[in-house]
Amino acid sequence: MPKFRDRQLHAFVALLVAMVASLMVFPLLLPEGTHRSAGRFMMFAILLLALWAAGIRPRTVLLLVPVLIAYFVFKLDAPTSFLVVGIRAVFFGYATVAVVMHTLRAEKVTGDTIAGAACAYVLTGVTFAQVYEVLEILKPGSFEIPTSWLLHPSGDPAFAFQYFSFTTLTTVGYGDIHPMNVRAGGLAVGEAVIGQLYVAIMIARLVSLQLIQRT
Repeated sequence: MPKFRDRQLHAFVALLVAMVASLMVFPLLLPEGTHRSAGRFMMFAILLLALWAAGIRPRTVLLLVPVLIAYFVFKLDAPTSFLVVGIRAVFFGYATVAVVMHTLRAEKVTGDTIAGAACAYVLTGVTFAQVYEVLEILKPGSFEIPTSWLLHPSGDPAFAFQYFSFTTLTTVGYGDIHPMNVRAGGLAVGEAVIGQLYVAIMIARLVSLQLIQRT
């Protein structure tokens, strides 16, 4: 059991570091022209780490294989397709639920539990970013995005949706990117509610477990 917990802790920490690097470090340090290619490679790495964190099971692999094939088939400079983003959204959604369930099943507060809770929160933001991108592909113009947020030369909105997702999840809501129809607005409201409920419920859960441990 301790060895399993150690593996899970390493998986959660590696996934958390990769997601933070993708969201913060890459946009700050990389030249602007390389953001798109680097972002795709980082998303590929995050997919593999999410597979590790969620636990390697046959159904997990079945969800991941189409995404990996699509990454090799489509060129890096080609527009992201609905198939790639859609399957990616499903996979990240599955990984988020798997990590949340793992964290909720914990009977003690450990480093593994805390790392899992943090990963699940960030994965929620990543998942909604994919869902927003799917909606924009299906219904162009669902979001108003300043041109300065689009990655050249193809105008890729991936980073813009990640930014919008996390400002919505944390209810910061700067307003520079915003929904333009009911579908987009409904998704944004759903993410904001999930983000607040998750923080409240997970903190209450961890605090109660800690109190039980002490008594």
